[in-house]
Amino acid sequence: MGACLHPLEGPDVASQPPSGPLFFHPYLKGSQVIMDESHCIASRAATFCNGIVFSSRPIELYEKVTLKILKEESRWCGGLRVGFTWEDPSLVEPSVLPPYSCPDLVKQGKCRAAVLPEEYEAEGTIVSFWVDNQGSVFCSTNEKSEGFLVVDGVLVTRPLWAVVDIYGRTKAVQLLGPSSLPTNADGLSLLQQSESTCGDFHAFPEECAVCFGQKANTMMLPCSHANFCSHCSLKIFHTTSRCPLCRQEVKKIIPISVLAEGESPEVWPE
Repeated sequence: MGACLHPLEGPDVASQPPSGPLFFHPYLKGSQVIMDESHCIASRAATFCNGIVFSSRPIELYEKVTLKILKEESRWCGGLRVGFTWEDPSLVEPSVLPPYSCPDLVKQGKCRAAVLPEEYEAEGTIVSFWVDNQGSVFCSTNEKSEGFLVVDGVLVTRPLWAVVDIYGRTKAVQLLGPSSLPTNADGLSLLQQSESTCGDFHAFPEECAVCFGQKANTMMLPCSHANFCSHCSLKIFHTTSRCPLCRQEVKKIIPISVLAEGESPEVWPE
């Protein structure tokens, strides 16, 4: 651990693009985990453990999972753990999820994870981690851009989901998309919302929860979530066909502007 390597020099890096929007898995999470409506911010409500979360979809080899550490809690020891599992989180009952990724989840034989060095766990740090075609997990930060080895032994012949353990001093993290790196103030604002209440899911948010760059202007049916721009909504419809927030199957997409004006809505796709 700590050795400087060159993990991105694999032959298939360019041929393996990410396969859709990335969120935290909405159902399988530690008993102390609280998420915001976009499932991009996860915080630990109490204690120092039971803070395990997973990615919403499988992660490609060499695909970077990027997090921002939003909040620390100095009274605890230890910090953020990251890794990968080859067990589909959707097939695991939350009641059987152990309180610790290391060693409990690792000992189950379907996960490899490790704690990050203490110097890379400070509030505001941006952490990226990925797995190469040999099953080695690497990590980089905004303070150390060259990747360093975290753990090895990942089973790369199976689909892989990212594992993040919000442990010890690490109180809250934000999953960052490739198109947006929010400021710490933005992240903490969303964190405060997630720690209070989920609010009205039918209210119309201003910013798309996927790209963070366009206005949220569509509603998914039948779940009625209105957190996405038209571009991302159509992309979701033609890829996973499931709402990233509730995982319901998306049957139709409606522009929310016509709903606000009381008009008969146009439905996408026809």
